[in-house]
Amino acid sequence: METNILDRIANETDLTKSERKIAAIILKDPAFVINENIAQLAKRAQVSEPSVCRFCKRFGADGFPAFKLVLSSIVSTTHVSKVEGVKQGDSVEDVISKVIAQSKRSLSLLEKNIDESKVARIIDAISQSRRIIILSQGMSDFAAVDLKTRMLNLGFPCEHYTDKQSMALALSTLRVGDIALCISSTGENRDLIEALNNADNTGAGVIAICPQNSSLYEKANMQIATDSLDYSRDDELMSGRISLLIAVQILLGGIMLRRAIAIDDLKNRLSKARCSSYKVETSNEEEEVKNDDSSLKSNTPITTLDWHPY
Repeated sequence: METNILDRIANETDLTKSERKIAAIILKDPAFVINENIAQLAKRAQVSEPSVCRFCKRFGADGFPAFKLVLSSIVSTTHVSKVEGVKQGDSVEDVISKVIAQSKRSLSLLEKNIDESKVARIIDAISQSRRIIILSQGMSDFAAVDLKTRMLNLGFPCEHYTDKQSMALALSTLRVGDIALCISSTGENRDLIEALNNADNTGAGVIAICPQNSSLYEKANMQIATDSLDYSRDDELMSGRISLLIAVQILLGGIMLRRAIAIDDLKNRLSKARCSSYKVETSNEEEEVKNDDSSLKSNTPITTLDWHPY
């Protein structure tokens, strides 16, 4: 089967009436088709399921699942289309399909836009930081709270601030080697940006997890770009949250490997503190970790720093 199946469909002139309907649906939004089953596509195109099967075989696929695999390889390397939001008249099946498709789109955009070298730099900066403050407001607080809790579980003392005055005070006390980690689903939180504007140049690193081309993204010296949100669409709020959580998880995964030796030293105490609330016995198993203090590269295995700032 040829690589660019979308071009083949667009250039095909000898199509039946049913095939033209299917082709129009696919060419309009190939990313949405990838998340559909054969019944949903047939319903939208107002054709029968056998017609969809014949269409797929015409373009070299054994069936609709095989056709979607080829289509997804094209879509992932070209663009990520907008997904239609939930609207009046949708069935339960439509709502499920659209919500899941929107979430997949958000993750695809994150995967497409994320810069591995920037992530490596951020993991290194946090892993070697003396003090970490997390700043967030509004609907981004949930991701910040999750990050703070899990950083504490890794033995990292960190603070979380949400109001303008507290953020400004915390920023003013930072020094070289400290980190201000800002999380925003819009990148346009006024109080957060003003607090950064009014903070003196302390030499601390400023990390932003927010949409690209936003005010916060421009203020930071290290960034992870997430999906831009349209707040007029409620379904995008949820997918934006998923994007923030995945970005946070990427950092946590790298930090956990980068600081494995320091974490291992605190493992028993941290495990005991966690499990005391659940009456679960702690484990004393230890892992042997190799030490490598070389700078972290984006395309090499994450090595551990034997580094203790306190």
